[in-house]
Amino acid sequence: MTEETPLRLLLVEDNPGDARLIQEFLRDALPGDFHLEKVDRLAAAREALSDGKDGYVVLLDLSLPDAHGLETVRGVSEAAPTAPIIVLTGLDDETVALRTLQEGAQDYLVKGRLEGDLLVRAIRYARERKRLELERAELYQRAREAAAEAEAAALARDEALRIVSHDIGNSLAAVGIHARLLDRMLPRETRDENVSKRIAAIQQLVDQMETLRGDLLDVARIEAGHMSLDPERHNVGDLVSEAVELISEVADHQRVRLEFELDRDLPIIVADRGRILQLLGNLLGNALKFTPAGGRVRIGAEQVEDEVRITVADTGSGIPAEDLPHLFDRYWQARSSRRAGAGLGLAIARGIVEAHGGWIRAESEVGVGTTFTVTLPLEGPGLPNDQG
Repeated sequence: MTEETPLRLLLVEDNPGDARLIQEFLRDALPGDFHLEKVDRLAAAREALSDGKDGYVVLLDLSLPDAHGLETVRGVSEAAPTAPIIVLTGLDDETVALRTLQEGAQDYLVKGRLEGDLLVRAIRYARERKRLELERAELYQRAREAAAEAEAAALARDEALRIVSHDIGNSLAAVGIHARLLDRMLPRETRDENVSKRIAAIQQLVDQMETLRGDLLDVARIEAGHMSLDPERHNVGDLVSEAVELISEVADHQRVRLEFELDRDLPIIVADRGRILQLLGNLLGNALKFTPAGGRVRIGAEQVEDEVRITVADTGSGIPAEDLPHLFDRYWQARSSRRAGAGLGLAIARGIVEAHGGWIRAESEVGVGTTFTVTLPLEGPGLPNDQG
C-alpha cells in the first residue's frame, strides 16, 4: 500500500447528492489517475472488499440503509482488515469520532466542512497510517511468536539440562566411588606414587565436574526465577570470616596475600548462609584467579544505614572498560580470550545477590586491579513461618 500503487477508492454513500459532491472534490483535487467505485449499502461494500481486490481506500458514510453508526466501521474492517477507512458523516461529534477511530477507522471528516484538498490529504494520511499500523501489528505478532518460541526453547533446555544433569551426577558419583574403592584396594606397601597421584587427580576432576554441574543448574534456576533460599539470621562478620577461611589455603598456595577488614560491630542479616558463602567464594576465587603471585586480595564489610556493604578488591590485571558491561553475563568468560573458565561464577553471584534483594557492581582499571561491591539489605528474604 505505497503511493506508487494505483489509487483505488470505494465510496460507500447512499445519498446521491453527497456522492456527486465527493466525486467532484476528488476530480478537482486528486492528482493523477484513480479508480472510484461507488456503492450505497454495507453489504455491497463488503462484497466489493472481499472479492480479492486489494488497495482500496474506503470513504464510508455512517448512516446506510442496512447499517448505522459504528456497525458500518466494524463491517468494513471485518471484510478488509488492511483497507484504510475514512469516515464521512454529517455528524460533528467528538465522542463518535473517537469511537470510530477505536473501531479501526483512520480518519473522521464532517461533510459540512469537507473540501477537496482536505479530502485528498486525509486519503494520503490514512494510507500511511494504515501502513504503519499493519507494520506494527506484524512486528508485534513476530515478537509474540519469538517470545513463545524462546519460552518453549527455554523449557525444553531446562528439562534437557535437568535430565542430563541427573545422569551426569549419577555417573560422577560412580566414578568417585570407584576411585575411592581403588584407593582402598591397592596395598600401601606396593603402591606406586604415580598411581596415588592419578587416583587423587580423578577425584579432583570429579569434584570439578560436580561444581560445574551445580553451576549450570544454578544458572538455569536463576533464569527461571526459581533460585531457592533458606534464610536465617546470621552475623555478617562470621560469614565473611568463614568465606576467608575456606579460601585461605588456595591463596597461600598461589602466594597471594589475603586481607580482610571488618567493622567492629557488624549487624545481623537475614540471608541464606550457603548462598552467601557461595557468593563470597565466587568473588574471592575470581579475584585469586586473576591476581599474580605477590599480589593481594582484600575483603571488607561495613554497615551503611539499613544495608551491609561487602567489597572484594584485588591487585590483578584489571578488566578493560568495554568488557565491564558484560562481566555478569553468563558464559562471557568462555567467549573472551582474555579470561578463562565457564563464565558462570559472576552470573551466579549476581543471581544470588538479586535473590536477596541487593545489588552488585564492578569497578576496574587495567594494570591496577578490580573491586566488586555487594550491597545486601539487613532484612532480606522473609524467614520461614515469619520467625523472629
